[in-house]
Amino acid sequence: MSYEKKNKALFIDRDGTINHDCPYCRDPSQITLYEDTINLMREYKRKGYLVVIVTNQSGINRGYFSVEELEKFHDELKDRLLKHGVPIDAIYYCPHRPEEKCSCRKPEPGLILNAAADLNIDLAESVVVGDRDDIDGELARRLNIPYTIVDHRS
Repeated sequence: MSYEKKNKALFIDRDGTINHDCPYCRDPSQITLYEDTINLMREYKRKGYLVVIVTNQSGINRGYFSVEELEKFHDELKDRLLKHGVPIDAIYYCPHRPEEKCSCRKPEPGLILNAAADLNIDLAESVVVGDRDDIDGELARRLNIPYTIVDHRS
């Protein structure tokens, strides 16, 4: 019987953590990266972690932007991060509004559970990074994995 070694992952929030938090960011011109977060992501990558962005994007179901616009934004975000030495392994997003009560809107664990299944991730060896304790911290607590909160609101 052979056992495939599981991956460890950095699950990281997008808006307010990697990118400046603009309301319902959808245009690639709105991308403004935080250097400290880029350095953090680069360090985790160096240690062999997958880098997986997990983000709530209710602007889709609110009709503010389309999936295609979101994908264009994410393509540009990935390109810019790659230029900084941070290849992104995957992006998981929730398109639902809070009142839809889905299992994927953070702090619900659906995005991370899906990523863990898809990418063979060991949650016990993984970490969450975000900008909000009530969302990202709570997500990590629900999965019993370590987390770090970054604060760019100064």
